[in-house]
Amino acid sequence: MTAVDELRMNRPIWFEGDVPPEKVPEKYRLERAFIPKARFLDPEFLDLELNRMFMKTWQIACRVEELRDVGCFVEYEIGRFSILLVRESKTEIRAYHNACRHRGTRLARGRGRVGSLICPFHGWRWNLDGSIRLVLDREEFVPRSDDDLGLVRVRVEQWAGFVFVNLDPEAKPLLEYLDPIPRIFEPFQLENFRYRWGKGVVVPCNWKTALDAFLEAYHVAGTHPQLFRLDRTNDKIASLRELDLRPWAPTTVYERHAHYSALGPKSTADKAAGKDPSKRSNDGKSDERLTVANAVQYLHEDMRGLENERSWRAAEALKTAEVPDGMTAGKYFLQLYRELSLAEGYDWPVISPEQWTEAGSAWNVFPNSIILPGQGSVFWYRSRPLDNDPNKALFEVFSLDQVPIAEYDEKRAFEPQYFDDYRDADMGQVFSQDFANMKEVTVGMHSPSFDGHRLSEEQEMTIWNHHRVADRYIWTD
Repeated sequence: MTAVDELRMNRPIWFEGDVPPEKVPEKYRLERAFIPKARFLDPEFLDLELNRMFMKTWQIACRVEELRDVGCFVEYEIGRFSILLVRESKTEIRAYHNACRHRGTRLARGRGRVGSLICPFHGWRWNLDGSIRLVLDREEFVPRSDDDLGLVRVRVEQWAGFVFVNLDPEAKPLLEYLDPIPRIFEPFQLENFRYRWGKGVVVPCNWKTALDAFLEAYHVAGTHPQLFRLDRTNDKIASLRELDLRPWAPTTVYERHAHYSALGPKSTADKAAGKDPSKRSNDGKSDERLTVANAVQYLHEDMRGLENERSWRAAEALKTAEVPDGMTAGKYFLQLYRELSLAEGYDWPVISPEQWTEAGSAWNVFPNSIILPGQGSVFWYRSRPLDNDPNKALFEVFSLDQVPIAEYDEKRAFEPQYFDDYRDADMGQVFSQDFANMKEVTVGMHSPSFDGHRLSEEQEMTIWNHHRVADRYIWTD
């Protein structure tokens, strides 16, 4: 047995095709549940991510609803690269490198709607299908074919209402790349969800540090102590008794993606049983009806996601309801929520315990998105590097709600908001607590006393796995 084989045996997760440790420079080399800080702080490593990993992976650029009419466009930026997604026809969405074929000028910024793509510098024009429409004074240029002057296309595919792009023309198909996510998410019908709101915040940390804040629930007891209490305004540090009630959230790793499942107190959690949406964090002494209702209504009012006004109403009814014999308050809430949803025209399939177990609480859709599956309401998070600076990122939060069957084809306007400081973004208590940690993590990582992340092999392997998968793209020719 070689030294490499021995190291692999000691690694918590390994898949055939992973990069042998000796191929990775020592300062970036992963060890068992350990990530060296250079992977977060070195500009050289960010360059490797941008030039190798982000150039070869499928990334969520937008939702189909953002390109609702012919001519609608959305710009997706990742590092120094800009990609333009355009609704070319009723049935076709295309993506192009966002660069004029004349002198390289960016053709469009942000989002909007156009009849053709016009360079703001010299006025060259392209049709929505990328074909050249106008070269000003064309007779003065070296003759080139229309094909040579057309916009350069980028791979674009769709899943569950999300539009993905990939800069690698030879990339494997999207559904193969996403496996097993499409199968596991199918019962939640994300294609029938629409934006409730979306906000982006510039954060003073590495793009992975921002992502990591939402890749595990191990931080809940330390960062969000109010979640254990009926009084959510009380965010003082958790007591030792409350720590005993903290949610245990083991991680599950797949070949490329990973997720965690919040299962309740560690002393009673059953990893095999998986996630149970009828269970909510509680203080262990209050009326169970109030505990469940308070948890639901707090998420709707503070985070404005994972719950909606319909589940809020079901929770309100639960407070004074007579819970049927043999049924917990959590299960009765789900029954009330289902009855409301069906009565108001929603497609509301029964999701089995096995399906909830596989879905878990939050998925890292490699490389830079997280989706929290839920029936009726979900979150999608996305993190991106900014200005080629390893200590600066754009973190986005999108809340989506399911819509009634009658509104599937209804067009809705959507405009995300962006902020330079999370304190100006009105993000609520929970998100603000998460954002407040990001700078502190970065300051600590720059300390000479800190050499890297030491991770829980049960609850933080989503983070370690992200780096394992990244190595495949960065260090493989």
